[in-house]
Amino acid sequence: MATQMRVTDGRHEWIASVDGSVVTIEGVEGTFILTPRADGRWTIAHAGQVVVGTAAVAPGTVWTGVEGSAIPWQVQPASSRTRHTAVDNSIRSPMSATVVRVHVAVGDAVSLGDPLVVVEAMKMEMPLRATHDAIVRAVNCREGELVQSTTVLVELE
Repeated sequence: MATQMRVTDGRHEWIASVDGSVVTIEGVEGTFILTPRADGRWTIAHAGQVVVGTAAVAPGTVWTGVEGSAIPWQVQPASSRTRHTAVDNSIRSPMSATVVRVHVAVGDAVSLGDPLVVVEAMKMEMPLRATHDAIVRAVNCREGELVQSTTVLVELE
């Protein structure tokens, strides 16, 4: 039996139906097939395309990394009310990691998708990108620093 969930990235919200490894998202044509890999990553097949992604779970958030982008998602039962509807201006580390590059400084203008910080964990680099067009309000990390999961690395306004 499929489980209904409400999924949000802070700007958009979807209802997803999860039945084993098959995910159907309301308003998206087709289904997503998720297959775990031996290396801890996932293969995601949708509409004839296959990508490899990672996932990390933090309190209240699931971080996904696909093709160089890390995105935080809040997942809750479909019957629950939305807890977060505003754009999240805090770019957080998806896991305990080392900051290997900082691409921005306070006052910089960034566009959706611009790389802000690159973190490395388990010999994998993960660029953290701007979730929307904004100005950098604060940079709370430096290259070489070890950061914990959910640490706010960059604040946008």
